[in-house]
Amino acid sequence: MFNFDKMIDSFTEIISDLLMLLLLAMIMMIFLSVICRFFFNVNFVALQELIMYFHATIFMLGISYALKKDAHVKIDVIYNILPKKIKIYMSMASILLFILPTAIFLIYISIGMTIQSWSIFEGSSEAGGLNLVFILKTIIPLTGILILLQSMSQLLKILKSIER
Repeated sequence: MFNFDKMIDSFTEIISDLLMLLLLAMIMMIFLSVICRFFFNVNFVALQELIMYFHATIFMLGISYALKKDAHVKIDVIYNILPKKIKIYMSMASILLFILPTAIFLIYISIGMTIQSWSIFEGSSEAGGLNLVFILKTIIPLTGILILLQSMSQLLKILKSIER
């Protein structure tokens, strides 16, 4: 299995590091927006949209990092009292039955919309907004791909733990 799982985990870590920088930039933009609005009575639509784009990107691409860190939603009250062997099989089943199909569906359902958006270089419907909606829509299938890769990494780690 040539450490495919470690390669994916490293890639997810790089993505999370970039998202932390994006989060810092977003916080600074929010601060700037608040200062401009309350002290100078100036509002920039493009800045508001950029903040929204950053927020969406952080949230969507951060899902794979949450999966890597096992910080996703599950029923911890029940899960924590189960024996290790049952936990392993439950994790494997949840990846195969829920996470992988959801990731594949997300890619499938969003790819057409993304291609359509790129074909017309879709822009903002707001006056003074950013003409980058096509880039924002690209985040959706990319999220599915990252979830797919990270869930495969998690599955490989589970299989390695069973072999021991």
